[in-house]
Amino acid sequence: MFNFLKPQKTVAVTAHMPTCLTAEDRAPRYDALVQEALNSWGVGSVTAGASAMDGAGRVTECTLDMEIKGLDKKLLDRLVPHFESLGAPKGSWFADETGKELRRFGSTEVLVLELDTAGLDPAVKAAHSPDELLERIKHKISSGGRYMGERAFEKTTELYFHCRAVRNVEAALAELLADHPLCANARVFRLANA
Repeated sequence: MFNFLKPQKTVAVTAHMPTCLTAEDRAPRYDALVQEALNSWGVGSVTAGASAMDGAGRVTECTLDMEIKGLDKKLLDRLVPHFESLGAPKGSWFADETGKELRRFGSTEVLVLELDTAGLDPAVKAAHSPDELLERIKHKISSGGRYMGERAFEKTTELYFHCRAVRNVEAALAELLADHPLCANARVFRLANA
């Protein structure tokens, strides 16, 4: 009888997201905004976040650990659109503390623009600003995708985008690859979602 008087159980939940975001890019785009939502709903908190890397140093997955009070279908139904509004990629999933999958989610595809920074002529690097290129990219992709962050490697720099309209973003980036000096020998590819 009076089930509403029983204390609600707190459950450990992990959000797994197949994306390339480093901790520095992930924290403001997911950790802080999910914490804000959990606080406003009065149901829990973010306890940790991590970005897993492969042998080459590329991030392959981000996780976000949460403690959630009273987790049920209704609360999962609130979490899914919140994560998707933040740009969570397809193939993302929630798991409980045992690793059991609770729900799949995600509404974007991850697109990577790999710039050949080592192969560029020093005069080209001096004459063109990476910030100006990024502003042009953001303007070109407009509502089709969202810039999420970047990572510099020894010979390349990768820019990461979460795209709702991935073909439109690919087409917009193709125009830049054809005419922007900083995009010489650059390539665009999709991150395979789990």
